[in-house]
Amino acid sequence: MKTSKWNMFKRSVVSGLAVLIAMLGFVIPAQANEGPAAVPQISSWSVKVLNEGEKYGIFPLAWYYDGTFKQPITQDKFQYLIEATSAKLDALELKKKGKAVVPTGTKEITRETVVNAVYGVLAQYELPESLEIDKYEPITFLQKKGIVNGTDKGLELDKPSTVEQAAVIASRLVEYTYDAVGGGAKGLLWKATKGQNTLYLLGSIHLGIPDMYPVQKNVRDAFQQSDTLWVEVNLQGNKDMVYFLESMAYSDGTALKDHVSKETYEKLHKVLEQLKLPKDTFDAFKPWAISNNLVLSNMTGSSEEMAQAAALGVDMYFTSSALLTGKPIHELEGLKFQADLFNNVPVTVQEKELNEALDQILTPTGKPDDALEQFKQWQQLWTKAELDQFTQSFTGSEEMVKSDSAQRLFGERDKNMTKKLMELLDKEGSSTHFVVVGAGHFVIKDMIIDQLKAKGYDVQFIK
Repeated sequence: MKTSKWNMFKRSVVSGLAVLIAMLGFVIPAQANEGPAAVPQISSWSVKVLNEGEKYGIFPLAWYYDGTFKQPITQDKFQYLIEATSAKLDALELKKKGKAVVPTGTKEITRETVVNAVYGVLAQYELPESLEIDKYEPITFLQKKGIVNGTDKGLELDKPSTVEQAAVIASRLVEYTYDAVGGGAKGLLWKATKGQNTLYLLGSIHLGIPDMYPVQKNVRDAFQQSDTLWVEVNLQGNKDMVYFLESMAYSDGTALKDHVSKETYEKLHKVLEQLKLPKDTFDAFKPWAISNNLVLSNMTGSSEEMAQAAALGVDMYFTSSALLTGKPIHELEGLKFQADLFNNVPVTVQEKELNEALDQILTPTGKPDDALEQFKQWQQLWTKAELDQFTQSFTGSEEMVKSDSAQRLFGERDKNMTKKLMELLDKEGSSTHFVVVGAGHFVIKDMIIDQLKAKGYDVQFIK
């Protein structure tokens, strides 16, 4: 059952049906690819580990789909994995006493070869004595730390290692090491309490990067200890996805050119030509859907990069974690609500915002990467839990807080979400909930955090 749910989740990401736009807290399903989406080749025993490990950037998601994930690992993939794992641990800035060596020239790469190489990655650093890395042989050490697990036949060290097995061992090593030295992304996390009720409020970035993982252990522990997960929208198996997708397109026999000026339509053609896309790519779609997809493309690049960024989004991470552990998932808004939010925007405003998106692509303002660089800065500030700097940068962005779209995205929505959160805190008894909402809804003045404080709830930022 868990494997089936995992496959469903992966298909939704890879096909582009559910991509989250950064920071604004709404969903933009991208245009679906033609044909059935590929299904990842992942074993049930490895699902939970790989849900973590795939976020670390130590192996590409494409490995799931190239037909070799359960086959013996090749030398080039083995070298990629070990070097990427070493680079991931380098980010902890531990003092190094050597360099990891990737064995070459072997006829086959066995489980023992992988285990020794992974141990070698860890052994190149000076580590706290409490880790006892010098006390045991490599295999014994990795067993004791839960990095290497056997089967009912034992460790089978002489058997060829599959790509999947190697990726799992490397993923466990990264999580263990980060946890052991107190590393990991801190995120923007608040704790709200009343009586015996607790809310953990995590500000989300909907498009992620490997630097944001692993999430620090205290954040993961707060999630694990929570009774439920609350998100703006639960994309997994959402019955309203069809409604959202249909709302993006015209259903009355008209097309885009019937709703926008000739100048706007011709400008779109110039952009499509620049992007090397057919002129009719967006003919069936409404201006808001086109604008948002162009913004996403501008921020993430190719459809593969878009899917990767969405898979690394904070919402996606915790939703999939809840799915795999059986934790109930609840919505603060829902997909239908967000679809209506866009569709209710007057077409004149939609066209104005489409033109702004088109102009950014056609006539960049001398510093074309400013918006992208700012977004990268937010990702890094989120990772370090630099709340003041994040707030200053985010609220100083006119696009985020002063534009027409920002006025729609913040305000009334925050009041409605705050009301639901208050209901959770006011319930009789004892409960703990983990809430993931776009970070903008927490850091903008007089939004969710300030509203909860104003109502008398104890709300503390966790550094």
